[in-house]
Amino acid sequence: MSEPFQVRIKGDSMWPTFSDGDMLMFSHLPSQHLVCAGDVVLAKHPLKADVLVVKRVHSVESDGRFFLVGDQPDPLGSEDSHNFGSVHRSAIVGYLLE
Repeated sequence: MSEPFQVRIKGDSMWPTFSDGDMLMFSHLPSQHLVCAGDVVLAKHPLKADVLVVKRVHSVESDGRFFLVGDQPDPLGSEDSHNFGSVHRSAIVGYLLE
């Protein structure tokens, strides 16, 4: 099993749950780990190869893809699956350790 790693939140897309500058602990996603609606994950941005995003799994679609959203109540306050669509499991890098 790999070591947990820290991620610093940049921006306000996960506010009010997490704020800009917060440090979160993630674990790499093992193949057998079940990802469920409500989980906070670290994922590769599907349109920006060098960007990772922290988002909440809103839903798991019937084809196994994940619809990711920010917690920001302002609908324009988060770049998420509303903008880039659902993501494949392979895009999910890690999950939040609570």
